[in-house]
This record gives sequence, C-alpha cells and structure tokens, in this order.
Amino acid sequence: MFERHEHASRCVYLLADSLDSILAACEDLPSQHIEPSHQLRLELAAITHVLQARRYIEELDATEPTLIDQCVLFLTGTAALDLEHLRSGRPAHVPRAMREGALISDDYLIGRQMPLGVLAQLAGAMLDALEAHFVLYSGDEGRVSTYPAGSIRDTAAQSPRP
Repeated sequence: MFERHEHASRCVYLLADSLDSILAACEDLPSQHIEPSHQLRLELAAITHVLQARRYIEELDATEPTLIDQCVLFLTGTAALDLEHLRSGRPAHVPRAMREGALISDDYLIGRQMPLGVLAQLAGAMLDALEAHFVLYSGDEGRVSTYPAGSIRDTAAQSPRP
C-alpha cells in the first residue's frame, strides 16, 4: 500500500477538473427534456474535456504504476475522440437521436465514436486513480471512492464535486 500525496501538481488538479467535467456532461446528456442544440453543446463539451484530459495526462509525472496503468487505459479508451481521429472520420450529420428527440442512453455514441457509458466509466476510473494517489479535495484524506460498473447516471452521480 502506498501513502497518498498531500500536494499535487497543477496539472493533476486540471486533469481532475477535466474528468469531473466529462462526468457532468455525461450525466446531463441523458436528460429527458433537452433541446437538440443544448445536447450538441454538452456532447462537444464532453469531447473538449476529453481532449484536455488527454493533454494533461501527457504532462503528468507519474511514479505510481497503478496511476500509469490507468492513464494508459484512459488514453487508449478515448483514442477514438482524439482530434486527428475525429477529423478523418465520417462526414458530419445530425444524429438520429437529436433529430427525433429520442432519449439518450448509455449506448449513445459521443462524437459518433464511443458509447456515453464507456466514456463515463473511463473518466470515473481515472478520477478514482487520481484520488487514490493524491489528496485532491480538502476533507477527503481518508476517502478513496470507487465507481461501480453501472449506468452513466450512477457513475456521474458519484463524481466528487468540490
């Protein structure tokens, strides 16, 4: 077992904020009464925060193997949302769920690339790894949370918000 670091670099806090923002967008997307334009903004916000998180992970000075493993898993899992990958993807069109006002589920494809539920699980697991390695929020010295496999609403609801 290792001791959690009391002080984290600025990059760690920015990464945690990006992961928390991903979870918030993933939680808000399945809302029942959401305008298509707001839905698109939430989806773009989630993608933007994924891109930011990927950049912050590259800046981490990680010495803990479990943190490195989780970083690799997040980077690999979100590679489909990499900007170069998105640019070379299919032509833009309005997703059917947005046109018809259908409810969005965990299977909804963010950026037409990866399921919403998978993105939330990756972000939650990465945030858990950071919290296990660093004391990120005041008063959480003894807290190490875990995000169970479940729906996006379950995962996002457990997201620690400062």
